[in-house]
Amino acid sequence: MSGAACSAARAEIPERGAAPCSAPRRRAPARPLSAATACALSALIAALSLGCSSTREHVAPPAPEVGSAPPAPSPPPRLAEAPAPVGEHAAAPPLAEAAPARPPELDLLRPQDGPYAHFFAALRALEQGRRRDHVRIAWLGDSHAAADFWSGAVRTALQRRFGDGGLGFVHLGYAAYRHDGARLTADGKWRPRPKAPGGSTPVDDGVFGLGGVLFGAQTAPVRAEITVTAAGPPARLLWDVCFRPSAPADEVAVTIEGGPSEVLRAAAGEAPGALQHAKLASVGATKLSVAPSGGAELCGLVVERGPEAGPGVVIDTLGINGARLATPLRWNELGWAAELARRSPELVVIEYGTNEAGDVTTDPSLYGKQLAELLARARRVEPDVDCVVLAPTDRRDAPERTPLVRDVLRDAAREGGCAFWDTYEAMGGRGSIEAWYRERPPRASRDGVHLTYRGYQELGVKLSNDILERYRP
Repeated sequence: MSGAACSAARAEIPERGAAPCSAPRRRAPARPLSAATACALSALIAALSLGCSSTREHVAPPAPEVGSAPPAPSPPPRLAEAPAPVGEHAAAPPLAEAAPARPPELDLLRPQDGPYAHFFAALRALEQGRRRDHVRIAWLGDSHAAADFWSGAVRTALQRRFGDGGLGFVHLGYAAYRHDGARLTADGKWRPRPKAPGGSTPVDDGVFGLGGVLFGAQTAPVRAEITVTAAGPPARLLWDVCFRPSAPADEVAVTIEGGPSEVLRAAAGEAPGALQHAKLASVGATKLSVAPSGGAELCGLVVERGPEAGPGVVIDTLGINGARLATPLRWNELGWAAELARRSPELVVIEYGTNEAGDVTTDPSLYGKQLAELLARARRVEPDVDCVVLAPTDRRDAPERTPLVRDVLRDAAREGGCAFWDTYEAMGGRGSIEAWYRERPPRASRDGVHLTYRGYQELGVKLSNDILERYRP
């Protein structure tokens, strides 16, 4: 692509769904969120200084497309016309405003879709051209998700059918994480917070962003870079950078390929430690780098296609190595709720259980209670969000316990109104992890816990096929 003049104008970009300081979106009459509840949530978030989002825009000039393939450890809204000062809050609409137009999904709900009813209705609206926003999926999980091979295969299948909405959420500065549609690098010595991201014990104030981990400089300088490697990047990308400054002097330098750096600082009047968001736009660029300084920490990045490219499907991969169901429950509920409200997913995928299968001293019945609480937290933000719970993979050192954990999650999923997908059975049940490892090429790793690229791809294809077979236009 040829170069173009860079626009230095900064403008507020209307946020999708509810911002941290607004009421969560109401999509359908089922499980309604009352105005009182919405107001209470907003007030509590504000009182705890979890922060509104600060939005600003920088448009970078077009740059050559990057077409390199992602690495693999195994083979195989229209801009607001009036510019806004840096740090100014995006104003939350007053609760007294007129009700928004009836979402088209409400006319497309089908009771026979069961636990996928709202998700499938959103996909129908997308296919029929009646929806202008992306359909978002939040995938919470452990190291299986952190590799993004399994979730990546599902993303590929759904985006092929319904449209490509972009990469979704991406961790920056996280060496033990990858994304199927991007090349990620982290230079320097980074410090995660919590120190053990996959732990279960509450740490600090529990406000760690949507992905549950903050990344700052252990020793300055540090720099993280993301290059979008998905084929045929659109002319326009939106980059939503999340950061948490601890003092007014903390900064995050952001550079979009082909454009000048943008220095992000705490919004005026914000309490120290409030999560901040800056949304930047680029035309033709595929690379962004960030360099936090002082006590600033990164809480993730969201990359999506601009609205003019048409809506599509987006999967936010929120995997953490070593995570269990107890991991998201140790996060500050209101802090996480504010971030989930920004994304407003139609479907939540809950993929835990493999690590729980190895915790031989824990009563498996606990996991049913934890799953119920995690679902309750999501639905307090998005009352109509659909959910699918994935069973754990087979595990060599837990042949007796893995099916017990599977059964507890299956029963809790049904009790919570979620779909359940039996990963354990899809692999072949007891002993399948060993059989997959002995194949050539293998579908499972030597450790008897993780899979290879080939194995994860197979699970992703099977899961996406199951979802698409249930879907009726």
